[in-house]
Amino acid sequence: MTRKLLIGLSAVALLAGAGAAWAAGHHGHGMGMMQHMLSARISQAEDLIKATPEQRAQIEQSKEVVVNALQARAKDRRQNHAQLVQLLTADKLDTDALYAIANQHAQEIQDLARVIVPEIQKVHDLLTPQQRQILAQKAQEMHQRHQQGGFGGPGE
Repeated sequence: MTRKLLIGLSAVALLAGAGAAWAAGHHGHGMGMMQHMLSARISQAEDLIKATPEQRAQIEQSKEVVVNALQARAKDRRQNHAQLVQLLTADKLDTDALYAIANQHAQEIQDLARVIVPEIQKVHDLLTPQQRQILAQKAQEMHQRHQQGGFGGPGE
């Protein structure tokens, strides 16, 4: 089961992993640079698996759907930031309000998954078993480098 999960996750690392990293690092600045980095990472993965033009077109389309969903969520989170700061700096902490924010955050993640998972499915189904295996091996290498303190620079 773990190997099957690794292969499935590796197949979409070029979408979800890169997209999530992009969204996590995006705080209203450097959007163009982050999108460029994301596109470069995806392009490297496509080259690695020797993706066909048709595969590249679908991957690009799925990437756009994921990026748009992550951007929309980032906007919502920025709007909630002021409320969170106000709650945390109040004389008396309103734990019910904090739980409400946590529940809202959980719902947003579930809503985001409803957008991203179908795109992951499209890319997974588009790739051959051999391509997914190549991505799984690359994901394992990257994981090992990360465990050893690597930073995931241009060589990846």
